[in-house]
Amino acid sequence: MKKKTAFAASLLLVCVTGMIPAHPHFNKSVTAAVKGLELKLTYFTLPYNAKHLEGIKEGFVFHCGRAKLSISSEVSAGSAKIVAGTYLLRAKATSADRWTLVLIPEAEAGNPQSPDLSKGIALETTSLTQQSDLHHLDLNLTGGHGASDGKLLVTVAFGSRRLEAAISLPAPA
Repeated sequence: MKKKTAFAASLLLVCVTGMIPAHPHFNKSVTAAVKGLELKLTYFTLPYNAKHLEGIKEGFVFHCGRAKLSISSEVSAGSAKIVAGTYLLRAKATSADRWTLVLIPEAEAGNPQSPDLSKGIALETTSLTQQSDLHHLDLNLTGGHGASDGKLLVTVAFGSRRLEAAISLPAPA
C-alpha cells in the first residue's frame, strides 16, 4: 500500500510541476490598422538582463527578439520610403544609451540570425533612458506624440530604455 501511495504522490507531484508555467517566453504579435494601412509586428519575448548591456560598443546589433515588421502598403519614415513587405527589425547601438532602429527587407537580409545591415533602412530613432524599468523586452506600435503626433511609432523597450521611430501614415485617398 505504501508503494502505491508513494507512486501516486510522485505522479501527482510530476503533474502539478508540469502545470506550473516556466518563465514565460512566447511569440507575440501586435497589429495596427489605420487609414487603410496595416502593420504587424512579431517578436519573441526575452527577459531583460542588465549584464548584457555592460560594455556595449558602437556597432552592436540587437535582434529585438528576432522581430519582424510587415507593412501592407508604402509608408515613409523621415526621408526614407518603405515599400510594402516584411522587414527584420533590429537595433544598432551607437553607445549603451543611443540606438538606431533598422528595417532590413526580409527577402534581402540573408541569414536572419546575422542579417546584412547594408540592405537596411536606418530609421530616425529617439533613444529615451530612465523610463520605467521593464523586466522583459516589449515591442509595440502606438500613436505618436509631440513632434511625432499624427504618426505611428514603432517602439522597442528594454530595461529603462525605450527606442521610438515614427512612421508617417499615408495621406487619405
